[in-house]
Amino acid sequence: MSKRMLERIGFFLPVVFFLVSWTAVAGVLKIETRTSVQVVGDTLKVQVAITNNGSDSAFNLQIHLKALNRQQDAPIKPQLDPGMSDSFLFEMPISGMLKGRYPLTVLVDFHDANQYPFSALSGMSFYVGKDVNPNLIAKADPVSMEKIQDLTFHLKNLGTTPLQTKATLVLPRELSSEKQESQFQIGPRSEEMVDFQVTNFSALAGASYPVYCFFEYDSEGVHHTAVATSMVMILKEESWFRRFRWVWISLVVLLGLVFAGMLAKGRKKRSG
Repeated sequence: MSKRMLERIGFFLPVVFFLVSWTAVAGVLKIETRTSVQVVGDTLKVQVAITNNGSDSAFNLQIHLKALNRQQDAPIKPQLDPGMSDSFLFEMPISGMLKGRYPLTVLVDFHDANQYPFSALSGMSFYVGKDVNPNLIAKADPVSMEKIQDLTFHLKNLGTTPLQTKATLVLPRELSSEKQESQFQIGPRSEEMVDFQVTNFSALAGASYPVYCFFEYDSEGVHHTAVATSMVMILKEESWFRRFRWVWISLVVLLGLVFAGMLAKGRKKRSG
């Protein structure tokens, strides 16, 4: 029986502050996830542990696992107090899969005391039968946004053959994108850019969210996966007046010039 083990740690990077209505004091929700992946025979076993490292309780927590184009959902945990942990074991059959490396994501839904929803996302990859390094290098720059922003991933094919590639964007529930998949070919020893438009659906200003994009391709009977991670910082939306302050400044300057011209013209008439 073959046995492969990979352990990765994912953190809920948005340290979200909120006002507790009955105390009017700011509290902190911080959920840490720890995921261990093990392939035993024809079964994928994923153990996900969650810990509340914040100062306030989290409510209605549920872990969602997505791998091999399938999703499994753990039972809802009603409450997780500060300093407490919980875990769940997922099992998924993998018979008939190509050897190689595949993407895996863990999403944790939870609420604060006011029932405002949040999510903690972590992404990684695991291998079946044979571990391989992809010929693709993928990276993305950090992004700051208010409502809508393009997220660009930069790719390099280090190999000498073209790669028919599938890109899959994975977002927390607070963000959304109309297009989350893209298929394209990247030539040998060449570069490519892949863009996704991301919309702020319910993210709070000041929070930072990790997003992941998996780039997959098959080569010589082996499946390959490259993972790119970006941080999305949510900015506070400016007021309408501040957003167009340059217009108001220009109008004030223009009116000043017009007024000065009228005064000069009036003086000229009186002196004449």
